[in-house]
Amino acid sequence: MKDLIRLFIVALILLFSLCQFIYPFQNDSSASQAFESEEKYSEHFSLGENSKLQGDYEESIKYFDKALSLAQKNNYKKGEIESLIKLGLLNWNIGEMKKSISILKKALSIIKKAQMNEKKDEVSEYIQIFEFYQDGKDYRSEEDYQKSVENFEKAIELARKIESQEHELKCLRELSITLYFLNDFDNFLSLNEGALEIAQRIKHKKEQGRCLFNIGFYYDIKESYSQALKHYEEALNIARIVQDYSDESQCLTNIGEIYIQVGNYEKALEYQKNVLKIDQEKLKKDAFVAKDLNNIGVTYQKRYAFQSHDKDDLHNALANYEESLKIAKNIVDVKTEIEALTNMGMAYIDLENYPEALKYFKLALEKAELAKDLEEKANLYINIGIVNALQENYDLSLKYCQKAIDTASLTGKENILWEAHFEIANAYMRQGNHEKSLENYKKSISFIEKIRSRIQLEELKASYLASDKRIEAYQNLVNLLCKLSDSEPEKLHNVEAFDYLERAKARAFLDRLEVSQVNVSQEVDIELLNQEEDKMKEISGLNLKLFTPGLGKEQEKSIKEQIRIREEQIEALKRKIRLSSLAYADLKYPQIITLEQAQKQMLDSKTAFFEYCLGKENSYAFVITKRKFKIFPLPSTKEIQMQVAEYLKVITDKENHDFRLGYELFTMLVLPGLDEKIEKLVFIPDDILHYLPFETLLSQKDRKRWLIEDYKIAYTPSISSLREIIQHGRLSEIKPKKDLLAFGDPFFGSDEEVASARDTSETSRPVGAFNVSRLEHSGLEVEKIASLFKKTKIDTFKRKEASEEKLKYLNLEDYKILHFATHCLIDDKKPDRSSIVLSIGNASSEDEILQMREVFNLKLNSDLVTLSACQTGLGQFIRGEGIEGLSRAFFYAGASSVLISLWAVHDQATSQFMERYYFHLRSSNSIMNALQKTKLEMINSDIVSHPYYWAGFIITGNSDKIIYPSTTKKLILIFSLFCLAAGIFYLVIFKKFFRHFPSL
Repeated sequence: MKDLIRLFIVALILLFSLCQFIYPFQNDSSASQAFESEEKYSEHFSLGENSKLQGDYEESIKYFDKALSLAQKNNYKKGEIESLIKLGLLNWNIGEMKKSISILKKALSIIKKAQMNEKKDEVSEYIQIFEFYQDGKDYRSEEDYQKSVENFEKAIELARKIESQEHELKCLRELSITLYFLNDFDNFLSLNEGALEIAQRIKHKKEQGRCLFNIGFYYDIKESYSQALKHYEEALNIARIVQDYSDESQCLTNIGEIYIQVGNYEKALEYQKNVLKIDQEKLKKDAFVAKDLNNIGVTYQKRYAFQSHDKDDLHNALANYEESLKIAKNIVDVKTEIEALTNMGMAYIDLENYPEALKYFKLALEKAELAKDLEEKANLYINIGIVNALQENYDLSLKYCQKAIDTASLTGKENILWEAHFEIANAYMRQGNHEKSLENYKKSISFIEKIRSRIQLEELKASYLASDKRIEAYQNLVNLLCKLSDSEPEKLHNVEAFDYLERAKARAFLDRLEVSQVNVSQEVDIELLNQEEDKMKEISGLNLKLFTPGLGKEQEKSIKEQIRIREEQIEALKRKIRLSSLAYADLKYPQIITLEQAQKQMLDSKTAFFEYCLGKENSYAFVITKRKFKIFPLPSTKEIQMQVAEYLKVITDKENHDFRLGYELFTMLVLPGLDEKIEKLVFIPDDILHYLPFETLLSQKDRKRWLIEDYKIAYTPSISSLREIIQHGRLSEIKPKKDLLAFGDPFFGSDEEVASARDTSETSRPVGAFNVSRLEHSGLEVEKIASLFKKTKIDTFKRKEASEEKLKYLNLEDYKILHFATHCLIDDKKPDRSSIVLSIGNASSEDEILQMREVFNLKLNSDLVTLSACQTGLGQFIRGEGIEGLSRAFFYAGASSVLISLWAVHDQATSQFMERYYFHLRSSNSIMNALQKTKLEMINSDIVSHPYYWAGFIITGNSDKIIYPSTTKKLILIFSLFCLAAGIFYLVIFKKFFRHFPSL
């Protein structure tokens, strides 16, 4: 027994010894595993932190989820709490608010159980911020804005106290939204600017985009459309980067609405249809779709009213409104219901169904009053006023429009105020209260010009003034002033009418002439200029792809879509450059010329300006000479349009010789303003008159005598812009060294065909390969013109040498005249795409299509640019502004005058015309005199006497200049000056030595 006991004790000792040997290894293994897990935890935690600092919150969440999992697996409480806190903040950053608060509360529970009090206060404060934030949103939805403000301010104060930038950022932005509802727009802006700074600092992309959107929205409601577009486009870019379709939809919607406001309906539809696709396919939100359909309807309706006059646009509008209303009712979206009902009422006005229009307006007004929507109420008051005016209930119309002013004044919405004053002026005009009518037209124009002054880009300024009845405010005021000038001549209403007419004429052109003189290279971030240049090169590269033979329809469509995207990017860059440049900020736009200045500075005794104002009911011609000023009435726009359109058919048809309508137009448009001493006529057209060569009017009833036979004739967009063109020419310090730079007969590929006329348009281009025909006579034209000059004073380029690369390589300021004898592409919807076609197929990075946007960037110092191609005087017609096309681009680039064509002319006839024109130009004639002599030679010929051959070429700009004065005249001038100086010298000496002295 004792032996057994001993044996058992020995066994126990051995077992204990063995355990002592094994346990250290087991402890080492566990320790090793624990160390390895903690290391992995730290690695994931660190990676999560780095991703967060880079603003990649989704990636950061993945790393912190892994860190949390490792901490929980190893019962590492501190790591678990830290990971939960990070995940709570990250979910706050990505907008998962419920998940964020749930995670933070879980972290707080673990902290309390583990008694880790050092983190308790931090997490509690995060939760408290969330509670203030949520209360702020809840109070806002209940329209208790004061309590909403208080809670957001408490949240911001606490966030700043604990230095939590992500909490401060979101609370600042949400507070700004409450202030927006309180109409505190200035603080709405400043809060978003502050939030944007934080978002940029912590690299929170999505919040950057939302702050930029809100800043854009501020400028939008203030009608500063250029600033609004800039910020919306930056926000849109971010939304696309982070793939946030909801934010992308909002940005596209608001950009589309700006394009509606400025009258660019094609662009608006482009954006709106993109939004509709996103909302239907990606977001699948009926509320958004209802708004999209309503917006698309508005664009169709405005396009009908102010551009197309095509009833299909109106029916498209109604169809979209009805679908929008149906969806809005189903989802109880009152705001969209109001808008759809309002717009349906406007459509019924256009259909002249006034009772139906009034019914929809009253339904919308009831809902707007319940919703307390001041802006919609103001708009509806105007609309009801319009319907009553159309039904001749003028007192009721005045009452509602005044209500609109009272309501809009509370919101400061100038885009409502201008229209309300405009409709009040119209009503007073119908009642015969001219004093009140004048007052309100002037107030309306004042608001229009305030809004216009905040638009940076001139193309937006042009479409803004031309759209939505704005140009009618000027026309109606001019009409009223002209009527009053007969009954109240002492008040000089006629002089005031001229002032308002010039304010409505080619204003964007005038402003852009000044902008073109700005040297931005020293004032702007060079990176922006480089980006713009890169985008231009990308467009050139894409255009080159369109030359590919056998290009398929789908490939062509894809390339054109890429071009469209680059064009939008260039527009956005232009806005950035304009808004960031000190040179533009300090820019002083030219003043509108006064009647007195026009007579003193712009006219000699032999010249008359004929300036036209065509209105719906009444039109006028203003005739200004050195000593006289006369206004005479004309028929309505519609009547003039019909007669001019008919006459244009006659003069562009070689077989038609019935020119009787030419005499009728002469007696209507010109005869009442003629003076026997006048030799030169400068026309400032309006509406369809931009397409009429006045040279073709017949000055005698019984025999064919063209107006050009009695007068030298030229054109200009406005008298103010002509003064600016002349002044720019005088200010130029560089004097051209050479006489002529000419490009002709470019090479259009190995399979080029010979063309009979210089006629190419955007629609004539076939699918795939770019195909234009050779102009053989254009080469001969260049040779004959060049023979009139010294060889050392000219540079001519033909066939493959007539390239875009060559043109851009030369110093164009060295040439007095630039001559292009080639095809032109005219795009009347996107004028920036209008272009001159140069030699195709060269091994060059250029696409050989010199587009209008590229012309703008050229630096010229030329007295004359000749566009010896067809329809170079055409482009996009903008009411009040005129035709935006290639000729204007050359003025922006520095040309003083541009010779353009209004229609396609035979290649050989064009060549002969140009040869004779340069002969007369070289013979010391002024630009307009040389043109008159050339046309008279053709009139007196047998073969090319029809206006088709000679009338299409017209001169615009500073046309009275003699580019090549004769040597004899120079010598006579020098001799005269010498004699004058000698005479003065003699008188001074004579008086000094032979004066009388007092007698002694």
